[in-house]
Amino acid sequence: MSYPVKIVVMSDTHIKTATEEFRFVCSRYCEDADMVIHLGDWDRVEVLTYLERYPLEAVSGNMDDYSIKQRLPAQKVVKVGRFRLGIAHGWGPPAGIRKRVSGQFDQVDAILFGHTHEPIMARESGVLWFNPGSVFHGRGNCPGSLGLLKITDGIEGEIIEIDGFTGPHA
Repeated sequence: MSYPVKIVVMSDTHIKTATEEFRFVCSRYCEDADMVIHLGDWDRVEVLTYLERYPLEAVSGNMDDYSIKQRLPAQKVVKVGRFRLGIAHGWGPPAGIRKRVSGQFDQVDAILFGHTHEPIMARESGVLWFNPGSVFHGRGNCPGSLGLLKITDGIEGEIIEIDGFTGPHA
């Protein structure tokens, strides 16, 4: 694998089909990505099928239909070069989610999770904690967002606000 590696991270799309807005977001951010990671709560398998056109790693979320939960694990570890990325959706209330999710992984360099619809980027004890928020349905004052990870000799993250998309997208 050559460096740098560009990874698009998204979660909580909550759409029933690959809408025009979603296809636009994907064409803008995923076309030149080395990997796309989706952290669950797709809602319908049609969105998963659409994203499979990219090099995809993914997990299921608590709101996903049966067909997605049959195809995707609830959590997994993705290796990118020498780095190990723990990916999971998450569950329960936002308070305490990091503690719940961290119990799913040992010896990882980053933990990527969703569920809260609120972006988070922090480092603790050398581990990058990264939640890209929700593509279209940010909570509170959070706009829709996705994340970008750049991997070289380390892992750097960036939260990207998605402009112009509000309301239901199903």
